[in-house]
Amino acid sequence: MMPDRQDFGEIDRQAAQWADRMNRPLQDAEMAAAFDRWILQDSRHVEAYARMQGLWQSGAMQDALTAAEAGTGAAAIGSWPGAAGGTRTGTDESGLPEDGEAPNWAAQAWKQFAAFTAVALCLVVVVSLGARLLVSEASYRTARGETRDVQLVDGSKVRLSGDTRMDVRFTPWSREVVLREGEAFFDVAHEKVRNFAVDTGSSSVTVLGTAFDIDLVDEQTRVVRVYRGLVSVDAGAGRQWRLPAGSGIEVGGGKVRSLGDVPGDHPGWIDGWFDAEDTSVRQLVQRLNRGSSRPIELSDPALGDLPVTGRFQTSDPEMVLDALAAIHDLQWHREGGRYLLSR
Repeated sequence: MMPDRQDFGEIDRQAAQWADRMNRPLQDAEMAAAFDRWILQDSRHVEAYARMQGLWQSGAMQDALTAAEAGTGAAAIGSWPGAAGGTRTGTDESGLPEDGEAPNWAAQAWKQFAAFTAVALCLVVVVSLGARLLVSEASYRTARGETRDVQLVDGSKVRLSGDTRMDVRFTPWSREVVLREGEAFFDVAHEKVRNFAVDTGSSSVTVLGTAFDIDLVDEQTRVVRVYRGLVSVDAGAGRQWRLPAGSGIEVGGGKVRSLGDVPGDHPGWIDGWFDAEDTSVRQLVQRLNRGSSRPIELSDPALGDLPVTGRFQTSDPEMVLDALAAIHDLQWHREGGRYLLSR
C-alpha cells in the first residue's frame, strides 16, 4: 500500500523535531534511547532524518527559523534547497547576498540535493542490512595498576586509568559512552552530525570535538577537566555548566566546586602525577590505589576529609604517604598487602 502524502508530512515533521533535538549541546540517555526507537521503526524515518540533518548542517533550517521569527517566514522558506525560489549562495556575514554576485541557484540546489540524497541512500542501505549492523558496541576494562589506550571506531582516543570500566555504543546518529568506574581521558574526533556524550551515572558530559578528563571519585562525585575545546556538563535538575579549555568542575553531594586553572594538554596522571587543589585525602588515595598493586587504607574514614594541595608523584606511593604524614602529622606503615594511614 502506497503511503499517503499526509503520512510523509508527519514523518518529515517528526524528523525535523529530532534534528533540532539532536543538534542541541545536551542530550540524555533517555532521549537518545527514544531517538534510537524512532529511527529504527521505519526506513523512511532514516531518509527523512538524513534530509533534515542536511538542511540543518547547511544552515538553511536555522536561517528559516530566524527569518520566521522576524516575520519573513515566506521568504525564508523560499531559500530552502529545493523550495520555490531556489537556494541562496554567495552570502555575507549578515546572511544576505553579496553585492555584485549573481547567485547560481540551480547549481547550488543541485549540489545540496545530491549531498542529501547520498547521505539518505547510505543510511537506507545500512538500515536494510539489519538493525544489528547499525550499532557498534564494546566494553573496556583495566585492572588496578594498569593503563590502556583505546581507539574508538570514529577515531576518538581514550586513555583508561587503572581500575576503570567503560562501555561504548555508536550508531550512525549517535556516539554514547558510559563511564562506570575509574577515570578516563578523552580526545574526541570532531563530527558535525553526531555528538559525543559520556554518561557517568549522576551526570553527563557532551562535546563536539575536544579533549577532557573525567574522574569518578565516588558514587556521587565527578571531576571534569577540559584541556581543549568546550564541554557541557549536565548534573540533572536543571544544573548545567559549559566549560572551556583550561577549566574544570567537581560536582557531587549537592555541592559544586570550580577547579580554576587546568594547565597543559592532558591530565597529570598520564605522566604519573596528581595535581591537588584543596583536594581531599580520600581522592588522592583513590588516585594512588588505581596505579598501585598495594592499596592504601585509612584507619579512620575521617582522614579522607583532610584537604591537600600540591603535586604528588603517584608512581611512588610511599613518597606521597611521607608527604601526607608531614602535612597532617600522620603516620603510615605496611600491614600485610596494604599501606595503612593513621594518626
